Amino acid sequence: MNQQLLNFKSRWVETWGSYSNKTKWLIGGTFLFTLLLLLFLVFWMSKPNLTPIYSNLTPTEAGEIKGAIEQKGIPVEVSSDGTTISVPNDQASDLKVSLAAEGIPKSGNVNYSIFSENMGMGMTDRQFDVVERDAMQNELSYLIEQIAGINESKVMITLPAESVWLDEEGDTASASVVVTRDPGAQLDQGQITGLYHLISKSVPNLPVENIVIMDQNGTAFDYGENQVDTTLSSYQQQQDIRKGIEKDLQKELQQMLGMILGQDKVVVSVITSVDFTKEKRTEDLVEPVDEETGEGIDISVEKIRESYSGDPNAIESGTGTDEGEIPNYNADDPNAQGDGSYEKVEDRINREVNRIHKEIEESPYVIDDITINVGVEPPVADDATTLTAASIEDIRTVLKNVVRTSLSESDVPLEDPALEERISVFANEFKGRPGYVEPQPGFFQTMTSAVPPWVFYAVGGGVGILLIGGMMMLFRRRGRKEEEDDYMEFEQSYSAPAPAAAPEDHYLPREEREVDMTPELLIGKEEIESLAKNDPEEFVKLLRLWMNEE
Repeated sequence: MNQQLLNFKSRWVETWGSYSNKTKWLIGGTFLFTLLLLLFLVFWMSKPNLTPIYSNLTPTEAGEIKGAIEQKGIPVEVSSDGTTISVPNDQASDLKVSLAAEGIPKSGNVNYSIFSENMGMGMTDRQFDVVERDAMQNELSYLIEQIAGINESKVMITLPAESVWLDEEGDTASASVVVTRDPGAQLDQGQITGLYHLISKSVPNLPVENIVIMDQNGTAFDYGENQVDTTLSSYQQQQDIRKGIEKDLQKELQQMLGMILGQDKVVVSVITSVDFTKEKRTEDLVEPVDEETGEGIDISVEKIRESYSGDPNAIESGTGTDEGEIPNYNADDPNAQGDGSYEKVEDRINREVNRIHKEIEESPYVIDDITINVGVEPPVADDATTLTAASIEDIRTVLKNVVRTSLSESDVPLEDPALEERISVFANEFKGRPGYVEPQPGFFQTMTSAVPPWVFYAVGGGVGILLIGGMMMLFRRRGRKEEEDDYMEFEQSYSAPAPAAAPEDHYLPREEREVDMTPELLIGKEEIESLAKNDPEEFVKLLRLWMNEE
């Protein structure tokens, strides 16, 4: 074992000594850099993955939570603004449950539970009134914060002093409320009226007139239960109706296109112009029944036909009117000429037309114009060409049908050129999806984002140099082995019997053995010439051996 270690050491020293100083420095620097990189990776992998468990904290709450977590021996990290607490991801759920069981964080607000916790004989009436008012304010603030659109509220209540006289009317209480609305949230008149009633019914002897409510910007909310519809409220109603129409159209298109392309692959924007004009009119129209002839329908028809024909000479004299004769007609007139023919035709027709009476009250919510924009993320997000033209054309066809139906009551032409101007479809990568949570990066992605690119280039270069150096050493060692094999082959084939070595020579290295290997003793001239003619490859090996020896 020791002999093998010595041989390995000698080979290592020999190999290291064969390198130049530049190569030695390069190998040493690469080894040191690789070692530092491994240490950095080990440090990075050992760093815990933190996740936030509390946010929007006050400094007092953040300090309380941080101290409780540190007492449990768990690493904790506080954000730069002091409002967010982060702990290791694998312990986040258990830690939130355990802190909640301990009642942490404590908000510091007084509520009605203080009476059951601190009820005792040492509390004076004055102290009791103060605690009761604080508890009432905090409970009322908590109720107000449950309303949608309100993020935070502060309540200040002034309670009147109790009178000792029975016949004296007591004073009324008053309340001032400041609410912090969510970004973009609007409170309608119904919600404001509900706030007034909530506050009035929560505090004894508090009329609505003694309540003042305003938001964080100083905008006051007036109690408007008995107010008439003002211009501002009408405008708000119209905007709500318009937004409702746009939201319904957007929802239907988003749902339909999302089922085809994917819910996170399409976004729809709808903008409408709505006519809120109210119109009421009465129309009395007269129209023919038959539009082709312009005539009405026949109500009554009377037709009269009268005709007479005969010879005057054949009439016998007599008194009166015979059968078939016309009364008061002188049939025996000698001056009559011809055959005595007579005919009379008379038609009496009463017709009636369509009489239409209309009382029209047009709806005030008619869509005058509409614009629909659709963004589609291609199958390959960063390559817009992966979304085919046929798919885009299908989407445009759907949008044109929606626009045609929406504008059916307006005066907008419904031809394809007019519809094309009101729709647009574009393909692009979505870089800001609302509510979209990006996947947590893996270790390799985190490492690549944290380490500068030149570090990877340097590591790659160092690894390449090590591979090239190793291959060169391997080829060099293989060449030496081939030369030694050739030398042994020629030594066995062409060398004369050498004198027996002394016993002690077997324990000496090969280089120190006394062996006469001159060309004159190995082979003769004729044998060399014969070898060159018959076996050129062996002759070349022999020449290479002699050159190495020299």
